[in-house]
Amino acid sequence: MKPNRKLKSAAVIATLSLTPNMQRIVLQGDDLKELQTTDLGGYIKLMFHPDGHTDISNMAEGERPVMRTYTISELNIDKGEISVDFVKHEVNAELCSNIDRESGGYAISWATQASVGDLIYIGGPGNSQNIDFNANRCILIADMTAIPAVSAKIAMLDKEAVGDVFVQITSQKDLPNWTLPDGMTLHTVFGNVPMQLAEAVTNLVIDRQDVAIWCACEFTAMKAIRTYFNDNDAIQRSKSYFSSYWKQGVTEDGHKIIKREDADSEAF
Repeated sequence: MKPNRKLKSAAVIATLSLTPNMQRIVLQGDDLKELQTTDLGGYIKLMFHPDGHTDISNMAEGERPVMRTYTISELNIDKGEISVDFVKHEVNAELCSNIDRESGGYAISWATQASVGDLIYIGGPGNSQNIDFNANRCILIADMTAIPAVSAKIAMLDKEAVGDVFVQITSQKDLPNWTLPDGMTLHTVFGNVPMQLAEAVTNLVIDRQDVAIWCACEFTAMKAIRTYFNDNDAIQRSKSYFSSYWKQGVTEDGHKIIKREDADSEAF
């Protein structure tokens, strides 16, 4: 969040179902006109009151808002508009009625109930680590939570790029409308079990050592994928990115701790 610390106010101007399992919220605000074209695909922090709503103006002294991280899927700087996508399959009635720091559920509950005119504060944006995709083979891996981010990376690929894109989705209707370079092969994994994605990726034969890898998904799956590439001596620091966007059964606050501990023990 260092590149842009100013909190930005935005209002919901549209809410729509992109696919059966993906909800899009379109936000508009004058503060968003300050963004840069390079912020497309960057991450933002949505701010919530600990009680679950978005009015953080009346918080107790010393109390901090709950922050949830999402990616900018679409950006219109002139209009001050951004689109943010939320995976809907995580929603259930119990989650929506039991929102607190321990149980989580802040962002997806808000997204599924948001109405035009609702206000929210946003921190950021920040940008994920860029990697060098100039390699003999490019491999991009994402589950549904990382579709907005990997879409931005796909757009960066050279038209001559060769490699693979792995994406885990709930149904065929959730598949993004990507245009891939002719040399890139799309692998779709259906289901909501994180290790299904890891199993698909680890069946890939690594026959070239000059490999660029971008991977973002659930924590346990990410670790298994990272270990596989490491065991095959395919990881190059400047051409590799591994990140977990969530951990099954853990809130984002708990995931931050686990992610920090993992970063301290690994090079990526």
